[in-house]
Amino acid sequence: MIRKATNRDVQFILSKAKDAANEGTLSKKAISQEQAVQMALFTLDQNGYYLVYEHVNREITGWILLGENVDYITNSPHAFIYELYVLPEYRNLGIAKQLLQAAVTDSKYRGFKEIRLNVFASNFAKEIYHRIGFQDLQTIMYKKL
Repeated sequence: MIRKATNRDVQFILSKAKDAANEGTLSKKAISQEQAVQMALFTLDQNGYYLVYEHVNREITGWILLGENVDYITNSPHAFIYELYVLPEYRNLGIAKQLLQAAVTDSKYRGFKEIRLNVFASNFAKEIYHRIGFQDLQTIMYKKL
């Protein structure tokens, strides 16, 4: 079952913030628990919210953090996915896909015409995003100096 997170759910999610942040960025420099919590709290303070996937045993097995962002070129608002995470022991069960579909449905209900997210090129979740209809919008490139 997918539902909006309660305060208790958010506390559980924040306890896993470091894992979610480090997996999502695939960074060689680890993000600390404190940094990860601050990033999540910033989004929550900007009217962001979590949808959670609750397993039949009432355990939270995954979540998605949604909010609003604005296109810096067109100045038009859009829904934005800030985080998607499924606990490792519950992966490959379709939970991420269901959370993404719930995010799309919820964003349409809230009146958005578009939903976006950022994903690192090497993140395995990129394949899931493509499968449910997300398209590449831009590429950020870098060169070590």
